[in-house]
Amino acid sequence: MDKFKVTLNWKCHYGYAEYDAATKTAEVVIEGAPEAVAMVRRFLDNPHTMDLPGEDGIRNFSTYTLEPLESLQNFKTCMTRLWVETGVRVEWSMPPGMADKL
Repeated sequence: MDKFKVTLNWKCHYGYAEYDAATKTAEVVIEGAPEAVAMVRRFLDNPHTMDLPGEDGIRNFSTYTLEPLESLQNFKTCMTRLWVETGVRVEWSMPPGMADKL
């Protein structure tokens, strides 16, 4: 199964988080920022409760508790809250490795 990878940015230190659906694990790499890696790891290792659009449409929200590493969908959804919890941004529009060329 393929892996899903997103670019991370913490105070101009770029890296990535790569989710492996087959093993339900994630690799986190941010060069020169071990504290940011630790924050992201902690974030991914814990459940998160959030209000999300429910089954009745996008205007009706329900409260869900998600384990970030349980599925690719959970990983993606939880990563939308990463910045609020840790200050580490997910650069959704920046392909992984692009920062190496800046």
